[in-house]
Amino acid sequence: MQFDPLISIRLDLADREYRSGDILECEYQIDAVESAEMHSVEAAVLWYTSGKGDEDQGIHYYQRDTRKSRHLDQPDLRALTHFTTTLPNSPFSYEGTNLKIQWCVRVRILVQREGQTLREYIHDQGFRLQRVPLLQS
Repeated sequence: MQFDPLISIRLDLADREYRSGDILECEYQIDAVESAEMHSVEAAVLWYTSGKGDEDQGIHYYQRDTRKSRHLDQPDLRALTHFTTTLPNSPFSYEGTNLKIQWCVRVRILVQREGQTLREYIHDQGFRLQRVPLLQS
């Protein structure tokens, strides 16, 4: 019996509350899959809308690695990987009755096990992006 790959994502702030202009630090790692079965891993910081009407999304940060693109000193796509990005000024997280704007770190992997077709696995770790409070004089 084979298990689905395990994708672990850790953000630097335990409460996952960020403000525009903050630096988001993230680590992710892949387990429960053989290195040779991994075709690619993608990491993204993105926002998406849900609710009534059309859904929308925007990608703020994107990184893709394949076995061929990985450095020779660390060719294993499952290894603990770290990235940082400065968060933008908008859009802010929002939870209304008809519309939600949500932020997340998304890790997507493509895996091909012996005798099977290429399959994707996705894991999201949500966080909130809030505006920096205005200084009052």
